[in-house]
Amino acid sequence: MRFKFVHAADLHLDTPFRGVPADSGLLGTFQQATFRAFSRIVDLCLREHVAFLLLAGDLFDAKDRSVRARLALRRELDRLDVAGIQTFIVHGNHDPLSGDTGALGLPGSVKVFGADWEEVEVRREGKLLCRVQGISYPEVEVRENLSARFRRMAPDFTVGLLHANLGGAEGHANYAPCTVEDLAARGLDYWALGHVHTRAEYVLSGGAVAVYPGNPQGRHVNEPGERGCVLVEVEDGRTRRRFVSVDCVRWHRLEVPLTGLGSLDALVAAVTEQVDASCADELEGHALRLTLTGRGPLHRELSRPEALTQLEADMREQLARRHPPVLVESLRDASRPELDLETVRLAGGFSGTLLAEAEALADPEALDELWAEDTELRSLSQRLRRLGVDALETRRPELVEQAGWQVVELLHEEDAS
Repeated sequence: MRFKFVHAADLHLDTPFRGVPADSGLLGTFQQATFRAFSRIVDLCLREHVAFLLLAGDLFDAKDRSVRARLALRRELDRLDVAGIQTFIVHGNHDPLSGDTGALGLPGSVKVFGADWEEVEVRREGKLLCRVQGISYPEVEVRENLSARFRRMAPDFTVGLLHANLGGAEGHANYAPCTVEDLAARGLDYWALGHVHTRAEYVLSGGAVAVYPGNPQGRHVNEPGERGCVLVEVEDGRTRRRFVSVDCVRWHRLEVPLTGLGSLDALVAAVTEQVDASCADELEGHALRLTLTGRGPLHRELSRPEALTQLEADMREQLARRHPPVLVESLRDASRPELDLETVRLAGGFSGTLLAEAEALADPEALDELWAEDTELRSLSQRLRRLGVDALETRRPELVEQAGWQVVELLHEEDAS
């Protein structure tokens, strides 16, 4: 039998997007982004006439679901209900069952799995289509390997719906941990996973597959690139999978080399070229982190006090006027002096010694030791913290290294004059 379904996860409805400045003019677009992405998932289900939608946990951004998020979820699921499309839901660590107040009901076509493993038969026109198994998090922290509760009950195509950390993925809490071997041992055909926000597929023995669709809407600069869900077509027990992007705001990390750029105009043109190539017109907005790299004469210019801050402010203003608008999350300088530092280092003398000292201090352990011993640094850090500035709270070895470069550049400029 042939049928289709959509697998989505980690909607994080009503994510606050705290990193977006209120005065940017883009805050409203960002705050609506998770809702718009989910609406596009439902559009896809309706357009493709799927049998059902799978939502693999973290539908909400917080355990205390906002009223706006719950109403939006109900509205979209009503659209599927009217079309005769079922929805299967498990809850994860961001939206455990304990956070549900029961104040808002869901359509009869929606199955929310509880804290105990359960299997449901999916039927179409009285005929068995497939089986869906699932289990939700009762509380935020679930350390048990929940996949061990799943098991094949019949030869029919069987889906396992689970919010879990497969293989100890970094950057995600190790909740419901499991391995590829664990999933393969359960004998199911398709594992619809949630929790990890990066899209991934794992082929299991016997032709089965475990899939993370990733989250449908990037929420910060560490979730760059297109985001979406997976459209799955099942025929003769095998699956064909197609990723479909549904995000309406996209995050980017762009590197702009200073090499060969001799003026600020050339730099602005290079940034514009990168933005043109990366920021698709069909989306509602973009957000990006710009990092300057390479060597060039502009490195010295941008090392001057306030220069980088002023350049960032100008680019933020200019790019926000584009259609679609572009938010500059930050402009960072990872470029290096045009001066050949290796030659300076090998030449020795005061400049070479200075570079060596800066490199030694850039070691994280050396920085920790400096912070522990230097009372003036600690005092300065405390004063800055009282002013709401955390510049010295986090050890940043690259700042020490850059300070060494700047001093050496100044020394060589004086020698040349």
